[in-house]
Amino acid sequence: MKKYLMTWYGITDLKASLELEQSTGPVLGALLTEDYEEVVILGFTQVGKSNEDNLSNTQASEIKDADLIVVRRFINQFSNTEEAHTHFLVWLKKQLKDMGKNIKVSFNSVKLIHLNDTEGIYEAATQSLDLVAHKEGEKLVTLYLSPGTPVMAFVWAFAALTHPNLKKRLIAASQYGKPPEEIVLPNNWMEWHGKQIKACEVNSSRYDVIFHLFGDQRIPSLLGINQFHSKKHIFLNSKKFPADIMKQFITKADFDQISVDPYDPEEVRSTILNITSKMAGNSKVGFNLTGGTKLMYAGALAACRKINATPFYFDSRSHQVVNLNDFTREDTKLIESVETFFMLNGDELFISKPGYWDDIADIRNPDRERLTNELWKIRSKLTGLYRSLVKYNDSFQPFQLNHKDIFVELSRDRSVKISIGAKFFEFQEWEDFAKYLSGGWFEEYVFMKLQPLIASGLIMDMRMGLEVAFKSSSQPGNKAVSFEQLKLQVRKQTEGEKYQELDIVFTDGRRLYIVECKSGNIKTDQIMQLQNIVRFYGGVEGEGILASCFLSSNKVVDKKIKDSTNIKKASGENLIYELNQIIKSGVLSR
Repeated sequence: MKKYLMTWYGITDLKASLELEQSTGPVLGALLTEDYEEVVILGFTQVGKSNEDNLSNTQASEIKDADLIVVRRFINQFSNTEEAHTHFLVWLKKQLKDMGKNIKVSFNSVKLIHLNDTEGIYEAATQSLDLVAHKEGEKLVTLYLSPGTPVMAFVWAFAALTHPNLKKRLIAASQYGKPPEEIVLPNNWMEWHGKQIKACEVNSSRYDVIFHLFGDQRIPSLLGINQFHSKKHIFLNSKKFPADIMKQFITKADFDQISVDPYDPEEVRSTILNITSKMAGNSKVGFNLTGGTKLMYAGALAACRKINATPFYFDSRSHQVVNLNDFTREDTKLIESVETFFMLNGDELFISKPGYWDDIADIRNPDRERLTNELWKIRSKLTGLYRSLVKYNDSFQPFQLNHKDIFVELSRDRSVKISIGAKFFEFQEWEDFAKYLSGGWFEEYVFMKLQPLIASGLIMDMRMGLEVAFKSSSQPGNKAVSFEQLKLQVRKQTEGEKYQELDIVFTDGRRLYIVECKSGNIKTDQIMQLQNIVRFYGGVEGEGILASCFLSSNKVVDKKIKDSTNIKKASGENLIYELNQIIKSGVLSR
């Protein structure tokens, strides 16, 4: 049987490696008391911490002779860095070798937002344990709780429950300088966990009631509704964030919402317990703990434990739902329609034009496709026509234009003639030809080039020219207003810029993508506008893409896009390749 030791290492271990401790440190001490084949060590790496003084291992070896103030400053600066990890591991391996211990040392550098980042700690612990559990052969895994923080110890205990069939044990050092002792989890905890496992095995996706923590992000609640069957959904929300918008997604179940103080965990807890006390004793209750505030989470989890319910959490990084009783995971169900995102995040918005490809007149004409491809080839020449076309975009007027070897004509009978060098195209009726020629062609070009991704299943439900409108009860006849007006009235984000339609929108089943197509140069204010639109409709997971005919030479534009959290750029000759890479990388990350 192969024996593993899994542990964090902490400040005491680091001090021992610097000869600032009288003892060997917890990790080395444990390794010397028993014969292990491998030790898996997790080390906290502080995000954003810099080694400002360029502290080195050489300095580390000399610090033992410094005074107390210098030592403290050194430890504060040196700890939780890659340099400190390297120093500790070199020291640990040497100590083991000198003492005749043939132990394989594996190390995982764990970047955490802060020392008690429970999500990060849990992910690191479970991933490390999963890797060991899936190694071949019989094994005994020892989880050492003492090194690190109390949160790290607590998470190790939880992680132990994720592998009920794995032979494992927990150890902890009860007294300084003495060998660690084996400990067991409380009986009532194990009994409770066993009940949860059985409950999860029977109709795991069906509930009598699901409580949803509801806040400014609505996607988690939608995922909970889609993922599980429930007779009733109860939303716990603050007065600032009413949950009425979720009614439209609940067709075969009851809906209720209850306002609570989002910063009073006891109120959340007592409200839930009061509701559940009136339910049948055998009711199966689920808790969607993904939304709301951290204090709402704490109160709801306490109530959940009290009534032996099933808590779950939607992990946006892996696009999985995690059962917090046994830490099992499953993929979240796909959101297959872009309209779902608009219904979810649009409040009183509605889609006034769905933007289906086949709704565009004559869009399947092979000559139109050939013309679109030809315009891409001569896009640099075409820019000379854009200014002249502006006055014809919004209303029908016949025109003739010449530029270099390009000739275009829209006649009074709406017929179109266009010649590009020796190539000639003719169409019988095309009323909005000016709009097409001044940039609409580029939207069609991008749309056509993305269609293979639909066939391959990477994206779904792609729309072009989708229009959104807003019904205001204050207007006569409940008249719909334009997208531009909507943004001015509802979010005041457009500041006069005309956004009456969205060029291209699609989903990969996890997030909403909005593509803004620019046949000319990208302006800095357009970046902020797209950021706002993406966040408004797609939430924090939404993604915007600026597709441009030409490579940018504007450093300000490039930096704004680079600094953006939800905007990417594809441009120039490699446009389609870059678009494909952006989309594929997003899909693969799920």
